[in-house]
Amino acid sequence: MSIVVTLREQIEQRRSEWAEFNRWEAEQPAVERSPEEIMADLAAIWDWLPPEARLRDEDPEKLGVQAMRRALSHLKPRP
Repeated sequence: MSIVVTLREQIEQRRSEWAEFNRWEAEQPAVERSPEEIMADLAAIWDWLPPEARLRDEDPEKLGVQAMRRALSHLKPRP
């Protein structure tokens, strides 16, 4: 016996999960974190990825990096 889940049911499930997460997040106190702490967390997540995932380039033209640089060019440094 197999269970068939429709795309609509999958979308509704995901929407429900996000709503639950957003409720949980709203109840959490805001935490001020330094850029160093954030980069350390990103490095840890990167290390958790299997080597083959780290070697695969999903954006060979670096369009995401280009978009990020365009967005960052609008920021002004803090005084």
